[in-house]
Amino acid sequence: MLLKKSRPDYITCLVVLILVAFGIIMVFSASQYFAQQPPYEDSAYFLKKQLLSAVLGIVGMFFLMGVSYRKYRYLAWPALFVGLAMIALVLISGFGDESGGAIRWINLGFLRFQPSELMKLALVLFLAKSLSDRQDKLKSFWKGFVPYMLLLGIICFLVALEDLGTAIVIGGTTIIMLFCAGNKVRHLSLLVVFGIIFVVWAVIDEPYRLQRILTILDPWSDPQGSGYQTIQSLLALGSGGLTGVGLGAGGAKWYYLPERHTDFIFAIIGEELGLLGAVFLVVLFMMFTWRGLDIAWHTKDSFGSYLALGLTMMISLQALVNLAVVVGLLPVTGITLPFISYGGSSLVVSLWAIGLLLNISRYAELSG
Repeated sequence: MLLKKSRPDYITCLVVLILVAFGIIMVFSASQYFAQQPPYEDSAYFLKKQLLSAVLGIVGMFFLMGVSYRKYRYLAWPALFVGLAMIALVLISGFGDESGGAIRWINLGFLRFQPSELMKLALVLFLAKSLSDRQDKLKSFWKGFVPYMLLLGIICFLVALEDLGTAIVIGGTTIIMLFCAGNKVRHLSLLVVFGIIFVVWAVIDEPYRLQRILTILDPWSDPQGSGYQTIQSLLALGSGGLTGVGLGAGGAKWYYLPERHTDFIFAIIGEELGLLGAVFLVVLFMMFTWRGLDIAWHTKDSFGSYLALGLTMMISLQALVNLAVVVGLLPVTGITLPFISYGGSSLVVSLWAIGLLLNISRYAELSG
């Protein structure tokens, strides 16, 4: 298909760059006191690493924005196999690196990264290619549903052994892509049922997950144990009021709130910048979702349309899950807030995804 190239969607680009800049500021604010203590002894330790990740991510974003997304369809199968191999490698003794009680990283000494982040991007790329190639088979149960169900089951099983929250995001993104591609609702309903069974199994298999779910109903039933993070998060959010206590002046980061610069950074934002700061951030994510879906809707090439949809949902669903955890609507999952939380793997891969999305926008007829 011959597509007419135009300028990328500058609104999406601007929104994302604002999110990244906002995140860098908040990572420094949330981590500076913690970083002053041993073994870091440098208040800017996490700021420096986040800045480096942002530079790597933005360089990759502009590179991907300049190379036609249609060329990447040929990388779909290799990317999927590499992603699966790296996920499996984390589970092999000696390769996986533990932090915070979870084994989610591969540590090569000079490089430490989280393979599940790359797996999300690889799966979206593969699904976009497969769904566009198999359009005439998608309504078939055996040819258009079962293969995707098996693939999703394998990936989610491997990822859930490391990170249940990411597995949920992967599952949600896949279901949305299959639905929009034309898969029958009754088939997807079966996938949802299997997904619920899978989550129940994952919760029962790890007692701490069950405790988190029970605690979310009443965090104050165990205020010094499993409910501690949720309570401290809510206290931080509530203490911010309308305008916050001031940037850098929050008290929750002084060892009261765990994971203050990663999973629960939104609570620090609510405390220091108040309701207005929190709403500003949510509005930015809503604008990103709107523009991403607009790109998907107006891209005439089916591969580009599915790819834009998957990339948008991959980031938006992760943001939604993180925000729900911080405000106490979901149990703690260990999932970060895209572009905002500290974490090199998440930031770099998310910016690469934006590069692909902006590339697709050059061939879409956008509204607004």
